[in-house]
Amino acid sequence: MAKKLLATVAVLALFVSVISLGVLALFTDTASVPGNTFSTGTVDISTAPSSALVTFSGMAPGDQVTNPLTVTNAGTLALRYAVTSTTTENTLAAQLDMTIWDENEEADGGTTCNATAPATVLYAPADLGSTGGTNVIGNPAQGSQAGDRTLNAAASEVLCVKVSLPSSTGNTFQGLTSTATFAFQAEQTSNNP
Repeated sequence: MAKKLLATVAVLALFVSVISLGVLALFTDTASVPGNTFSTGTVDISTAPSSALVTFSGMAPGDQVTNPLTVTNAGTLALRYAVTSTTTENTLAAQLDMTIWDENEEADGGTTCNATAPATVLYAPADLGSTGGTNVIGNPAQGSQAGDRTLNAAASEVLCVKVSLPSSTGNTFQGLTSTATFAFQAEQTSNNP
């Protein structure tokens, strides 16, 4: 019986060896796909000038100032932007009237900011801003909002900004000063409805 058991073990060992040799004798090959590189785009908004866009010292009722502002998308992605105006005080800021329009819509073909806005304006005439911030173009909430502006990558546009002190302004507004900060908030448009 021991011989039979030993013979059975020997036959099983031989059988396992043959099967192992059969498995190890397969042909194989591999392939690789290199260079799967990913990079992210950029959202980069800038303005020119970057400060003191519209200023006027010693304003009297009926005075106004109009200047151009270039908004540039220096990024690689199309963007959407909104503008908020935050002022240092509310009294004079609420009295001053601001108008903003797209320079390219002017009758002169977009060569200069005239004091008179074209028929289509982006904001006007309304308050210069407020201490809590006033949305003057679009809405900075994420996603597409009414009035948001869009710019393709490497594109720019010129906006005209006019601020006036109405001729009906009374004596209570003498000697006041208000400073406005225009915040341009941009976000990608791709995959951002």
